[in-house]
Amino acid sequence: MNISMRECVLSGLPLNDILIIDEHCHMGPVGGTFTRGASAEDLLADMDSLGIDKSVVSHSMSLVSDFSQGNDLIIETVKKYPDRFIGYCTINPLYPDEILPELERCFTHEGMVGVKLHPWCHERSLSYKHYRSVYEFANERRLPVMSHTYTGEDVATTGLLAEEFPEAVFIMAHMGGEGVNVEYALEMAAGHENVYGDIAVSQSMEGRIEYFVNEITSKKFLFGTDNACMNPVATMAMIAMAEISDEEKKDIFGLNMQRILSRRKY
Repeated sequence: MNISMRECVLSGLPLNDILIIDEHCHMGPVGGTFTRGASAEDLLADMDSLGIDKSVVSHSMSLVSDFSQGNDLIIETVKKYPDRFIGYCTINPLYPDEILPELERCFTHEGMVGVKLHPWCHERSLSYKHYRSVYEFANERRLPVMSHTYTGEDVATTGLLAEEFPEAVFIMAHMGGEGVNVEYALEMAAGHENVYGDIAVSQSMEGRIEYFVNEITSKKFLFGTDNACMNPVATMAMIAMAEISDEEKKDIFGLNMQRILSRRKY
């Protein structure tokens, strides 16, 4: 007897029958950054309990102290669990001479699939001059660039970058954060083929997924939980219980990210 996604979630069962890729995860608490466990094994436990097939991970060390060492830890995790984790290479724009060598180093390793930027942690906007080599690198290799996107400026800059670097894919993590910025992010995703919204939104109000899908279709959203910063159960339930079709849920849960990853040039 078939059971719906909604019934699975309400029963506490994993969604094992569909592809689920969590494209926004963090590992490694540094200085009390996370209150939840953030080891690879902690994330795996969450993934197994929910039915998540793969997670794309970056390391908190890359955001607050040593980006290269953080990337090393991600590479080690991807090698240890190649069927469950794929990795983002995080760069720090405050060390411009190290950006391109670090990108080239990371992408010699199988399982590294995109670039992670965090303008809030690194205190430089997405338009900062030393990010340019990142965008050129991603454009040449058709890689996704996933960035913390929490202001109207972040959203606007994403649109400009998408036009200048059409072969790269730009993922707006948090979709502007809140209020009118989220509406602006929807417009940006609708207006650019290579811009996607990550639904790890901080204000997960009732009906938000239905609103997103009705505005610009399910093809432009990605399942991101922000685990271990946030509990992934909330985001899982938000999609599984949304009043949209199962096919639309499948797009968000994994098929859209699968299509993005299939574009990459190695």
